[in-house]
Amino acid sequence: MKPEINRTIEERLEQIEKEVSQIKLMLINWMADSTKSQPKEESLLNVKDVSSFLKVDSSIIYAAFSKRELPFIKIGKSYKFKREDILKWIEKGRDKVVINVDDYVNSYLQKRILRG
Repeated sequence: MKPEINRTIEERLEQIEKEVSQIKLMLINWMADSTKSQPKEESLLNVKDVSSFLKVDSSIIYAAFSKRELPFIKIGKSYKFKREDILKWIEKGRDKVVINVDDYVNSYLQKRILRG
């Protein structure tokens, strides 16, 4: 393995994407195993629950369902999600890059510029 200093940004991003894909696969397998042991009772999750479940920022969840990538149920002013739909969404996007690095960096910088 090359020392960190000599690696290009592209190589680093490629390595990160591979590791993220492996983590997603492990998460999917773990969730599939844990849902088998749980009763079939379907509960609805809110945005906060989904973001905690997936360990991502809630803005990613909002972006996904606003683009109609993630199925949701609107009850009044709140959005609800089925755990099964979340698992299917993860499985469907497993081979795709879910987060565009440029979009993420731009979003991060915009937040910091507005605060600073």
